[in-house]
Amino acid sequence: MLNYIEYLVLAVALLLVAAIWLLSSVLLMLSKKVVEIAKQNKTLAIILTIFTAGIASPAIAQDAAATTDATTVVASSTAYYGGMSSLSFWTLSTVLALELVIIFVMLYFIRNLWRILNPAPVKVVAEGAKSLSWIMTTWNSLDKKFFTKAAPIEQEADIMLDHDYDGIKELDNALPPWWKYGFYITIFVAIFYILKFEVWHTGMNPTEEYTTEMAEAKVETEAYLASMKENVDEKSVTMLDAAGIASGKTLYTKTCVACHSPNGAGGVGPNLTDNYAIHGATIQDIFKTIKYGWPDKGMQAWQSNFSPIEMQQLASYVKSLVNTNVAEGKAAQGDLIKEEAAAALPVADSTKGAIAPTK
Repeated sequence: MLNYIEYLVLAVALLLVAAIWLLSSVLLMLSKKVVEIAKQNKTLAIILTIFTAGIASPAIAQDAAATTDATTVVASSTAYYGGMSSLSFWTLSTVLALELVIIFVMLYFIRNLWRILNPAPVKVVAEGAKSLSWIMTTWNSLDKKFFTKAAPIEQEADIMLDHDYDGIKELDNALPPWWKYGFYITIFVAIFYILKFEVWHTGMNPTEEYTTEMAEAKVETEAYLASMKENVDEKSVTMLDAAGIASGKTLYTKTCVACHSPNGAGGVGPNLTDNYAIHGATIQDIFKTIKYGWPDKGMQAWQSNFSPIEMQQLASYVKSLVNTNVAEGKAAQGDLIKEEAAAALPVADSTKGAIAPTK
């Protein structure tokens, strides 16, 4: 399906085709007049006829065919350049470039034929006068139009002021065009600035820009901190608060009761409520067990099922069951848990991500 950019490019291509057709008509007309003038020069007439016949109709046919091919290509394209595929973009660009080259070539020959039909009057150069080079002629023209616009020496008497300072006289030269038009541009910029900031109120002043940028930075900072909070592993995991433990209990009820029973007394899996542990009882050990599992002992890895924060919540709940010693618990397995470090275990606020020491 064509998008608006493709329609625009195709419209420009068709307009250039029309321009080529018009220029070819003008070129044919001028060449016929030149041939009539140069009837005695048969070679010139043959060259002009071959040239005009070769540059007009084939150029249009090739351009139209190229445009048609480009349209066919665009129909099945995938968006890369403004909704166009790479192939469509470069095909249309090539077509437009060829059309422009054809137009410039035709304009060049039209200008030459026009000069043949309308020759410039012959200027009589004074004896000893030197003709200026093409570079100097071009520079003088640009200098008069855009840079200094200084009056010729022959016309200085017409622009001379009455002021006379010790024999030094002043010429009333025009302002340099580049300076004058630059000044006009500053006026338009000032008007636009006033309208934008004082009338339409669509622009932000420096204070508003600062406030907006600070708000954006705050959002980015919060997003970064949130991502860091989610980036929990077995080295950085900490014990959560009551809210985090409650969330872990919900996860435990959904996924762990089949092996460890609803109250953690154990079943297929070990008892989680006594003072013994097979693979360690620190929050880091429990998190690691949940994350990677122990496949050889029937404990699966849960890292593909839970997010890091969910595994932290589940580990915190399991840690809270230690030494609760529920009735009818499974026989102890593993090693006796050492409680020396348990008293100073930090607790993380699950709602704010902050860590607070236990009391």
